Amino acid sequence: MRIPYSIQGALFGPALFGLTLVLKVVCPAPTGAGCFADSLAVPIFLPLIFVYQIVGGGLIMYHELWFVALYWSFVGLLVGLIFDLRTPRSPY
Repeated sequence: MRIPYSIQGALFGPALFGLTLVLKVVCPAPTGAGCFADSLAVPIFLPLIFVYQIVGGGLIMYHELWFVALYWSFVGLLVGLIFDLRTPRSPY
């Protein structure tokens, strides 16, 4: 049985977020030298800039990791839903 692309997309966001955090924790480079995970952190946390400009800092600061995980889950869900709804072309 095939898992729908929308579910796969919704799981991709937290998986990418968790993988980035694990890569940052196990980075063998000394502090400040830079890691591969540093280049992934900028696009992952980019939605927070928009939220801080709209809402402000208050309550969001305590829950920003949850917000980022939910944001990328929602984006993955929408992309997966697009792939679920497209109709395959007939070879004839």
